[in-house]
Amino acid sequence: MRKIREFLLGPEGQTNYYHVVSRTAGRHILFGDDEKEVFRILMLKQLKFSGLRALAWCFMGNHFHLLLEVPDKKMALARWSREDYLQRLDVFKREWTTKQALDEVERCREMGAESRLDEIAESVKGRLFDLSMFMKELKLKMTLAYNKKHGRCGTLWEGPFKSVLLQGADEGESSDALRMVAAYIDLNPIRAGLAQEPEGYRWCSYAAAVAGNRGARQGLCYAVTGRSRVAWKKVEAEYRCLLYAKGEEVEADQSVDGYAKSKAGFSQEKIKEVLESGGRLPVAEALRCRVRYFTDGAVLGSQRYVDDFFESKRDQFGARRKDGGRKMRGAQWGDLRVLRDLKAEVIGR
Repeated sequence: MRKIREFLLGPEGQTNYYHVVSRTAGRHILFGDDEKEVFRILMLKQLKFSGLRALAWCFMGNHFHLLLEVPDKKMALARWSREDYLQRLDVFKREWTTKQALDEVERCREMGAESRLDEIAESVKGRLFDLSMFMKELKLKMTLAYNKKHGRCGTLWEGPFKSVLLQGADEGESSDALRMVAAYIDLNPIRAGLAQEPEGYRWCSYAAAVAGNRGARQGLCYAVTGRSRVAWKKVEAEYRCLLYAKGEEVEADQSVDGYAKSKAGFSQEKIKEVLESGGRLPVAEALRCRVRYFTDGAVLGSQRYVDDFFESKRDQFGARRKDGGRKMRGAQWGDLRVLRDLKAEVIGR
């Protein structure tokens, strides 16, 4: 099969969802709290400009995860005028290159250069509701900001970002793919040992939602329920249970009041034994492991969803392959399927 990135685009005429991951060059830990805050600000501005929405996110020391909602470009821009495109530049009006563009817009208006205004508007249009353009601009701006602060030059990122196409919600029904991947993203600091609980790591969407961030709450509400207008208080308990329903044992530790506390569960050795014997972990425990399906599975959803994608890209596959959906190993994934049948290390600690 050809490289996934060459053809991995969701169906036209509908909103699509992607889990995207990008790592630093050499996977070196380069981002501290200051850099993560810069990235957060850049991400929010880029989202506002591009028309995309982040349902979940997590910024780590050497990589980041985003769960992105990408509306269909043609449908989203159906009623946009030239002025709508030009006004979109105001999002970046503090940036030097955008200031120049805005100055040119004003000169063109004074001179009546309608054709040039059309060209500028068309260039803005090409940057909207587009996953690749969003990631390209976000990563470039982070590179420029980081290099300026640290007096360095050259690339900051390992290479092209990874992406997995996810099945979205259907007519208000929740999507297992969105819910699972959102939880997987918010549990990143737990897997890395950077926090004991996800709300204790301020650079993930769950911590932002707990702190009252409206955008984070709306994104997670949609990821969990598939509905846009639902109160956070109706979703918080369900999502929190998914994040906290862990099976790994916690060793005794000295608490503030002097008592040693521990929680029973599975040891890492036991988890390894279960996986090697062909057993399957509960989903909540699997989400606290490294799940390659969420980064390398290409397409994630129901059997029908993955099969439909496969048929739309039939010429990209060999004649011997008859369908798209492949069962996920290592845990009790229910009806979820992936396009890419991974052979090794599908789940790891």
